[in-house]
Amino acid sequence: MSMPDCIRLEVGEPNFSTAPHIIEAAHHAALEGHTRYTDNSGIFELRAAIAEQAEESTGREVLPEQVIVTSGAVGALFSTLTCLLDPGDEVIILNPSWPNYQMQLQLLGAVARVVETSPENAYLPTIQQLEEATNAATKALIINTPCNPTGAMFSGDLLNEITQFARHADIFLIADEVYSRITFEEPQISTACYDTDGRVVSINSFSKTYAMTGWRVGYAIAPAILAPLIRKCQEPTVSCVNSPAQHASLAALTGPQHLVEEMRNAYLNRRDIALEMLSQANIPVCTPGGAFYLWVDVSQSGRTAKDFSLDLIHNHQVAIVPGTTFGAENSDRVRISLASEVSDLQEGLRRLISELKR
Repeated sequence: MSMPDCIRLEVGEPNFSTAPHIIEAAHHAALEGHTRYTDNSGIFELRAAIAEQAEESTGREVLPEQVIVTSGAVGALFSTLTCLLDPGDEVIILNPSWPNYQMQLQLLGAVARVVETSPENAYLPTIQQLEEATNAATKALIINTPCNPTGAMFSGDLLNEITQFARHADIFLIADEVYSRITFEEPQISTACYDTDGRVVSINSFSKTYAMTGWRVGYAIAPAILAPLIRKCQEPTVSCVNSPAQHASLAALTGPQHLVEEMRNAYLNRRDIALEMLSQANIPVCTPGGAFYLWVDVSQSGRTAKDFSLDLIHNHQVAIVPGTTFGAENSDRVRISLASEVSDLQEGLRRLISELKR
């Protein structure tokens, strides 16, 4: 069924356009003949720029050889898991979390060991929970900060504790930080700041930060012992990221950064407008510290999140994501995206409130 007037509050990508100077860089790269295969790890200039930025943000030496440019953060995550896991190995993930973690583990024949988080603990895990989820088959822990879908952010103290936990458990820590530049009250500290023995793999992307979702450029920053293996795992899947997109990403990273701040401020403004509307309607919602989502409690509707979401789109032409997308236990939550124009967000929320109070 087509709904051309549907208000889309389910979309997990920026509603901004890629900046002109980034597009122009890809154009010039193609005209200059950068249309052939690159190194599997990506062009050196981009890897060097990523390494330099990572070194500045972590205070630790990062070499270009530790950087693998990938087909989005999805590619970085999959290649990393491929080189770490054998069938039957276990990986700790949190609930709620991005569903692609479980999907990738299923493809690799690995087992997801799910740790439940709760609003009472700001949707963050405790070290005791992580310890209880660990056994001899555990190979890695995946964390996402700021988190999709809750917007929860891991503090520096918690990241330090989690890194120490990973060290004691002798497992790898995969830090998905694709929303790290989209934070509100506090900046996101990189997990790699606390990595003293080479077990943290940082996953990032140009998609969210620079509104480049369709360009498909991400990267992994890995310990020196692991980076060559991730590179080898990328060879039989995507070979390398297309060259003009890599040059566009270099322009994004090294060019003007005020657009990143403008987008962040726009998300913050939308967040505060939405929180005020939901608060006035007495609808519980998790206040996000970052990313561009709201995690909303719809239990007062008396319906499951899936049924409520279907009713909302059929009765009011507003699309949202049921919480069960992010874990079966989240049947009383929905995710609303802030990546929409303010007028659409306000009207969509008005309709959601109307349906919830029905």
